[in-house]
Amino acid sequence: MVQKFYLRFLKMHSNKVQILERTLHREREARKEAEKILEQKSLELWQTNQRIEALLDDQSTQLKLIVDTSPLGIILTEKGKLVKINNALIKLLGYSKKELMHTDINRSLIHPEDFIQSSLRNELLEKNKIDEFSIQKRYKKKNGNYVLCKTNVKAIRDTKGLVKYQLAIIEDITEIDKKTKILDALNKLSVSILGKRDLQEIAWEIARNTAEHLNLEDCVVYSLHHDTNTLTQIAGYSNKIIRDYELDNPLSVTVGTGIVGIAAKKGKHQLVNDTSKNKNYQIDDIKRNSELAMPIIANGKVIGVIDSENSKKNYFNQEHVEVFKSIANLASAQFNSAISQERERKIQKEKDILLSQLEKNNDELKSFAHVVSHDLKSPLRSMAALVSWIKEDNSETFDKETNTNCDLILDKIDKMDALINGILKYSSIDKMSATKEKINLHILVNEIIENIYIPDHIKIIINTKLPSIAIGDKFRFKQLFQNLISNAIKYNDKEEGKIVIDAHKKEGTHVFSISDNGIGIEKKYHHKIFKVFETLGKTNENSTGIGLSIVKKIIDMYDGKIWIESKVNDGTTFYFAFKNL
Repeated sequence: MVQKFYLRFLKMHSNKVQILERTLHREREARKEAEKILEQKSLELWQTNQRIEALLDDQSTQLKLIVDTSPLGIILTEKGKLVKINNALIKLLGYSKKELMHTDINRSLIHPEDFIQSSLRNELLEKNKIDEFSIQKRYKKKNGNYVLCKTNVKAIRDTKGLVKYQLAIIEDITEIDKKTKILDALNKLSVSILGKRDLQEIAWEIARNTAEHLNLEDCVVYSLHHDTNTLTQIAGYSNKIIRDYELDNPLSVTVGTGIVGIAAKKGKHQLVNDTSKNKNYQIDDIKRNSELAMPIIANGKVIGVIDSENSKKNYFNQEHVEVFKSIANLASAQFNSAISQERERKIQKEKDILLSQLEKNNDELKSFAHVVSHDLKSPLRSMAALVSWIKEDNSETFDKETNTNCDLILDKIDKMDALINGILKYSSIDKMSATKEKINLHILVNEIIENIYIPDHIKIIINTKLPSIAIGDKFRFKQLFQNLISNAIKYNDKEEGKIVIDAHKKEGTHVFSISDNGIGIEKKYHHKIFKVFETLGKTNENSTGIGLSIVKKIIDMYDGKIWIESKVNDGTTFYFAFKNL
């Protein structure tokens, strides 16, 4: 019994051992498998780390390349101390890398006027009030000059949110600033002269804006007078300026002399950077060493010059030339318009003075004509009476020739009297007060025909009904038609004389004509028949030469026109026309 139990126990124990051995074996196998997996994963992790390290090295290399080759200056600081600077910053400021690394850039190289504002921004960054900021400030270069830069600063913080590094990106904006200022100057100049018509005021704006925005010591604007071929200062920005846009003792130069005169003559800018070596330089108020003269050109013609001088040699450069050229181009149209208007005002003023003088002379002439006529008519009447008495008292003793001579004297006295009357009529036409009234010209002309002497061999025909006019002076229109009709009668040598009066209306214009079949007028007389005292040669001994002058004067008063068509021995037609009667 015991033996059986023991054998059973041994068998059971053997089974457990086998189970444990199999379990142990499986665990060993699993462990081996796990070790293999761990080894594989370790290898993969190592390989991954190698790739990451390679990638980081590559990115570091790329980042270093970007920093070193960037056109923008880059600064990396840690607690105010320089950690990294790039080549662009070294090139921009002109210092060596060693010099910069041992320099407190914020305190030593920032312009004093910009330091406070920059420090305030940095303080906000350190206190976690802001993460980044942008500011314009000037950095001092090694040569002592300052360069204007746009600086972008960004905070790089640690896990606690404290600023570990500051990264600054620095961009040179000197040229951009210059161009911005130039554009601003041009815009302000354009606005300042817009709508202005006064030449001096426009010139002042040109000089002031140019000098102020380009920081010039001196800027003067000249106007070119083509009639005298001279240039005169009309505005300036210097110690010559006084109030009310006026210059104290403005300088005038002849075109072709001086640097300004040469610019005007050639129509090209003149840049002189050492006036001591230029024989054309002329001293204005004080001697300066550099000068730039830019012509103002409109419609291909020089109308003025913008001139600037500076006490420094080699002050002006190509940039100044381009800016001056832009200003001259911008101002040329307005400048030219102002010159034209000033010229028109001057001409109008001269015209007004001339008209005033002419009116005065006309008044004096009319007064003279009346006085002379009055003084002449009295002795003429006395002469006529004396000759008549002499002839009458000596009728039995005078021979035929003497009586004929007496008659000739009386004829000449009559002609002189007619001339005097003609002068009085001519001089008083525009002096008489015009009466504006409606006139029936058909009735008026018929009344003239009934009242004047018409020889039996001459027939007058009114070809169509003459119109009525709304605004005319009856006396003057009577003089007009009567003189032309009388003239046609006087110069008609035909056995059957014929005078035709006609009228028609065309496009608002009344056109009249008076035609005759008389002697005609030679073409050489056409241009002078309306002048005072002009007659047509031997055929008009009884003519005073005033009748047609009166006709012309009346027509001119109504802004009309008169012309003739004539052929010798075939007659003459006088045409005259009025608008809006």
